[in-house]
Amino acid sequence: MKKKTLYMIGNSHIDPVWFWDWDEGMQEVKATFASALDRMREFPEVKFTSTSAAFFEWIETVAPDMFAEIRERVKEGRWELTGGWFIEPDCILPCGEAFVRQGLYGQRYFQKKFGVSCRTASNVDSFGHNSMLPQILQKSGMQEYVFMRPRLDTPVFVWESADGSRVNAISLPSEYTTWFYEPTKEAAEMAQAAMDRALLPSMVCCYGVGNHGGGPTKENILAVQRLREEKPELSLPFGTYREFFDSLSEEEKKRLPVRRDYFDRINTGCYSMDGRLKRTNRRIEGRLLTADSMLAMEHLFLGTEAEQKEKDIMRSLWKTLLFCQFHDTLGGTAIKPARDEAVSQLSGAGAEAKKLWVLSMQHMMAQMDTEGEGFPLLLFNPTGQDHDGPVATELNWFCKDGLILRDPDGREIPYQRVHTTAKARNYNIGGRRGIVFDAHVPALGFAVYRTLIGESELCSDGRRTSEEAESGFEPEAAVLENGYLRVAFNEKGYLCSLYDKQSGYEALNGPVTFPVWKDERDTWGGDQGREFGPTGEELRPVSLRLVEEGSMRKVVRAVFRLGGSVLKQEYILYHDAKQVEVVNHLFWDREWQMLKAEFPLTVQKAVAFREGAYETVRTETMDGQEYSMHRFVDITEMGSRNAQKRSCGEGFLVANDGKYAFSMEGSRLCIPIARSAIYAQGNGKNWYNPLEGYEYTDMGKQEFIFLLRPHGAALSAHERFRLAEAAAKPLLFTTDCRHAGKRRLVRWQGIHIPEDNVELGCVKAAEDGREWILRLFETEGKRTAGTILLNGKELRYEIGAYEILTLSVSEDGTCRKVNLLEQ
Repeated sequence: MKKKTLYMIGNSHIDPVWFWDWDEGMQEVKATFASALDRMREFPEVKFTSTSAAFFEWIETVAPDMFAEIRERVKEGRWELTGGWFIEPDCILPCGEAFVRQGLYGQRYFQKKFGVSCRTASNVDSFGHNSMLPQILQKSGMQEYVFMRPRLDTPVFVWESADGSRVNAISLPSEYTTWFYEPTKEAAEMAQAAMDRALLPSMVCCYGVGNHGGGPTKENILAVQRLREEKPELSLPFGTYREFFDSLSEEEKKRLPVRRDYFDRINTGCYSMDGRLKRTNRRIEGRLLTADSMLAMEHLFLGTEAEQKEKDIMRSLWKTLLFCQFHDTLGGTAIKPARDEAVSQLSGAGAEAKKLWVLSMQHMMAQMDTEGEGFPLLLFNPTGQDHDGPVATELNWFCKDGLILRDPDGREIPYQRVHTTAKARNYNIGGRRGIVFDAHVPALGFAVYRTLIGESELCSDGRRTSEEAESGFEPEAAVLENGYLRVAFNEKGYLCSLYDKQSGYEALNGPVTFPVWKDERDTWGGDQGREFGPTGEELRPVSLRLVEEGSMRKVVRAVFRLGGSVLKQEYILYHDAKQVEVVNHLFWDREWQMLKAEFPLTVQKAVAFREGAYETVRTETMDGQEYSMHRFVDITEMGSRNAQKRSCGEGFLVANDGKYAFSMEGSRLCIPIARSAIYAQGNGKNWYNPLEGYEYTDMGKQEFIFLLRPHGAALSAHERFRLAEAAAKPLLFTTDCRHAGKRRLVRWQGIHIPEDNVELGCVKAAEDGREWILRLFETEGKRTAGTILLNGKELRYEIGAYEILTLSVSEDGTCRKVNLLEQ
């Protein structure tokens, strides 16, 4: 009888950041790789498996001789490169483009430095895995995937994305880390049991010291050799993931179960852990996408090619973001000094991105002829969809002069004066002018408005002044209303009604409250038998004030307090909007507690549509536990119309600019807005010692934005993504002086995508050559043939249902389909 085989995978999952900062992580990588090479010299049959292009970049820089030896081991087939990504990130929370860049930079690095592409992806320790990964992996040159969380009853299976892309996957049946003989034996027995359950002739079993590095030790290797004697029924070669997958016959691969899972809800506390870090991540993702777009806009407008220096800078900035999306960093489970360093690195990348797009704006403006009456006010739109709606901006304007505003066609347009950010009052010299107006700005383009000195009959002054203290409830603040939406507060100051006037649908079934929960869970969300539940306390309203009211918008400020914690909310309803914007300023001072925004909804049988990585995830079963989201969650009624006139499609969407968690508790949508857990605190006996002293996340100030959209009919995916973009406020503004130029344009459009079910993921310069890369993704499950206008040139394309499509566009306007590696 042929022996069954356990491929013993020598590895070391390395956390470059966790209970240490990245500089210590660099040292642990160097020490681990040195140890692995030593073991290979001592034991000629031993092999080693590793991930993360970032680690090899470090070694190439600080230990070039070691790097050269690793290259030789790769050629010999004894050092297996897996992963194919820059780092092992959180696989739930980053945006779709971040996952694409992981493979783009990781795989191209391995190709360039080692002459190989990774076929097997590996994220053994990440806290869940999004359902778009099979497509992203396959289009990045990978056919297999290895992970450990969650541990499934189908250890080897086919994982399929919604578009039909498939990878063969392993859910490791045992830990990736074994220190001594007994853990190595236990891991082998777990792998053997999983192999028998799956009716497979082979399985993988990892051994080696990990997390803080180490790799296969002599004791590990001797343990494997001892197990060969103790388990004669098994073959236990030192092997690789590649050897395991190649050992499966085509017939065995055909029999593998197929799964289409979104593997989230693992370490769910990480979705709400450290709100400021999460919002910084979201903001920097947006800034890097904006910089890519603005560089593309500049060169398309000027007819020039991207400079290699710009490409190199953008690649470096993206790598900084990707490194800070490591699962223990973005998940919020690292120590505070490492977390603070990540915030610094992310902020630096965001600042450098802004430098690039400001220069792009200036380069375009230098070629424009801006002479004429008044002064140019330029609005740039870095997104793939036209902006049609309100714009709020500030101008430097002499305090005693009136202001007239004209659109690009020279027509005077109405605007509303609003309060400025600067709080100095100028009555004789200088001055700032805050204004709100409606604007049309083409996609990936710009529009030139003009400001003139003079008194405008179309201006309304929405500013209010008051000498009263911030307390009490003003009746005129109780209702905000336009032709589409009615927003109402009750006599106590709670938001109690969000009424869709077009359909006659009321989204709320009671007041929106801010309950406080006792949250003694650990960093990851493990309860350890400690308290997690309502305290019976909540932030209570202390004032409701009308702040602004004019022709363009009305603003109401609600203030809530509990002890020293204060939440100030500005509800902004624009005259032609179907959603209300809520700008939140929170000061939180409650240790080991969670603050929630709780929306009691009228939906009964609901489904959640939540944004994931280049996808919308549909979730039908919600049990009060926390789920992940990106920029929106849409709770929608799925029942048919009944006696209470409940209608399929009725619901309530919340878009946001930095939150990642929600739960449905009955018909109440709950969004954690502060979670004061202890940094890097995990399970363990008698871990709590007050003499040590502890630091808690989310203490102090934070800001975030909600867009609240009740809807009496189902929203399209297109509408959801538009609201997500609106929450991020992507428009860029600048003023210019009057000057001559080569091009007299008042508006310019870089891209037009007519199909509502197709979104622009990114536009960027190609890594090689002079082409431009367009990344599109389909949102409604419809195969589509369409035409894009890029700088006036028609590009025909076909995109599959839920496909991520990458097009390489040449200077003459021809385009070809490429993979995510731009190959």
